[in-house]
Amino acid sequence: MRVVLAVTFVSLAFTYFELDIVRAEEKSCKQVMADLTKRQLGGISACGKSLKFKNGKDKAKKMNCILKCVMTNEKVLNAEGYFDATQLDALIIKEFPPYLHEKANASFMPCSEKGATIDPNPETDEFCKSYDPFIKCLLGSLPTLCG
Repeated sequence: MRVVLAVTFVSLAFTYFELDIVRAEEKSCKQVMADLTKRQLGGISACGKSLKFKNGKDKAKKMNCILKCVMTNEKVLNAEGYFDATQLDALIIKEFPPYLHEKANASFMPCSEKGATIDPNPETDEFCKSYDPFIKCLLGSLPTLCG
């Protein structure tokens, strides 16, 4: 009896994961972007709270630091704050359905050059300004992805 229950459970688990994969592959580009945007907004809120700014002006000055935090949490940047193209590729594979991988790579990979100029040291880049070109590139490439 236990064997039958275990086999049934394993079968249900595989069915669940297969359905999850199918659902991800069936998502439209706009749905993928909507899901990512929703998650990013949550990340911005969480990072804004965790960075404990002095006031609204300080928070506005350090908006790139908030986005750096979000990108680190999403694994676009490594733990030290550097950009690593292999991490972005892994994120694309994880988050985008296979039919969008090539287009996502074409949209985001040109930003790699700008990611190479990042200075993750808060002592030399207190306002995370070195992240600005990279952030603008990534955000600028989003409309081309589904357009």
